[in-house]
Amino acid sequence: MEQPKLRDERGVAMLLELVLVAAVLALVGIALYQSNHHAADAPAVSSRPTTVSASGAADLAAKAVQQDADSDASLSATTDSSADELTSIDNDATNLGDSFNENNF
Repeated sequence: MEQPKLRDERGVAMLLELVLVAAVLALVGIALYQSNHHAADAPAVSSRPTTVSASGAADLAAKAVQQDADSDASLSATTDSSADELTSIDNDATNLGDSFNENNF
């Protein structure tokens, strides 16, 4: 009894794979196009500006100024702390300058 010979079908599988990849890429492209197209067609939502009383506006401005002042004070304290550390390191380096003698080794 003679066994049937298997033929090399790798070319068909590669062709099928390429067709499937092209189909997936086409579907993704169509989905992206449609999502961008629908986003551009969406009507712009206009919001009415809320009316704020004069005292409310003054309170908001005062809070903003206070927040800026607090932020500036925090940055200033951090800068002062860093400057103090650098001064301390500089003093330590100056004090150690004469204590090192390489001939002792």
